[in-house]
Amino acid sequence: MSEKKRGRGRPKGSPNKPLMELVTERARLNNNADVFEILCQANIVAEEDVEKAANGLKVYSQNNAAVQRVLQWNFDSTINSTLPEGPTPYNKNPAPGSDLTETQLRLEFKKFRYFVTEEVPQNRRELMWIQLLEGIPAKEAELLDLVKDGKWPFKNITKDVVEKAYPELKIN
Repeated sequence: MSEKKRGRGRPKGSPNKPLMELVTERARLNNNADVFEILCQANIVAEEDVEKAANGLKVYSQNNAAVQRVLQWNFDSTINSTLPEGPTPYNKNPAPGSDLTETQLRLEFKKFRYFVTEEVPQNRRELMWIQLLEGIPAKEAELLDLVKDGKWPFKNITKDVVEKAYPELKIN
């Protein structure tokens, strides 16, 4: 009597596993919403109306300039990360809310330039990256770690939406 062999991995034809867990319900955002919350809501709205999603991105980026920088890093092909590929080994921030973390991406996005240039030595750059990810909310850190590798978890926020929201931004 032979045992039935069990397969490994996902069954053929099953949908791909999402890159990260996203918010799927509409919610009213406050003025100090973090980048992840803003992008999740824009992703939901873009499913129905690209113009409204682009407008929402533009409005919320007035209070959180990091939104525009994250979108630019992801969609501009001339911007390449100088950090190592793959998941970053860091300790996720245990704070239950984004307002309880040591810092926020809206305050730290100015450091992005060090992660896409050779201005600082590689060891210092990687240390700065890990410190950034450990200081910001866990979902934002997870998002940044994906963007660094050129992976985008929001299927409805496309280059077209970004160009409509920020026509002054030159995206190649």
